[in-house]
Amino acid sequence: MSRIRVVTDSTADMDEGEVQRFGIRIVPLNVHWNGETQQDKVEISVDEFYRRLREEKGTPRTSQPSVGQFEEAYGRLLQEADAIVSIHISSKLSGTLNSAQVAARNVAPDRITVIDSFTTTAALGAVVLRTARLAQSGASRVECVSLAEGLLPRLRLVACVDTLEFLRRGGRIGRAQALAGNLLAIKLIFQIQGGEVIPVERVRTRAAAIRRTADAVSALGSIEELCVLYGDDPAPGRQLYDMLKVAHPLLTLQWGRIGPVLGTHTGPGVVGACAIMAS
Repeated sequence: MSRIRVVTDSTADMDEGEVQRFGIRIVPLNVHWNGETQQDKVEISVDEFYRRLREEKGTPRTSQPSVGQFEEAYGRLLQEADAIVSIHISSKLSGTLNSAQVAARNVAPDRITVIDSFTTTAALGAVVLRTARLAQSGASRVECVSLAEGLLPRLRLVACVDTLEFLRRGGRIGRAQALAGNLLAIKLIFQIQGGEVIPVERVRTRAAAIRRTADAVSALGSIEELCVLYGDDPAPGRQLYDMLKVAHPLLTLQWGRIGPVLGTHTGPGVVGACAIMAS
């Protein structure tokens, strides 16, 4: 029986129990803050990150794992596994995929398939989880890759930020645009499409932002799987959850958190939802 292992990165924001159950290997990105470098969710927890983001001065930044980190992960897994399927954050959002590709070529290019998910957070995690479940059932690498690649066009991510300040700090928008937005109390709703962050709508209140985010999710079409996400404050996440539950009463909604890497750019008040569209 073929033994396939699945690798991803820490931006997948996966449930630790599922990671352990399906033997998924997580390679962490790095969070740099005031001269200190910590591995995402290894040396800095989600709670600690958001506490510092609210209370401390200084702007965190993130970086991809090194090629060496991937080489170490791949080498260890291939001591027991036949092959690896490695699925990662969009190459348009991070250099993580490039590190994984270089490492795969250095370690065993004929045994490692590296996939660009063109997304991040729980949308990435959903693909990883389904692929790992298939791998654990004894499927081949070709079957696992086919499943993962078939899911990618069906992924959707819609979210809103409570302030434009963190997008400004990260260089995602200009200072003048951010200042105007803050003065007008604008909340930005965005999607990730084709691997990039695409603005969808701007509204002036938190309540309107949550409502319009729910509308944007419902407007996607027929949804097979749906996960509601929040950053630091679960209250707006619960509001979005309740709205989506009314709109999609037959779905069992999942619940998760946006981790430090995406949170660096969106800020602690981020809330959103990831969907897998019905095939």
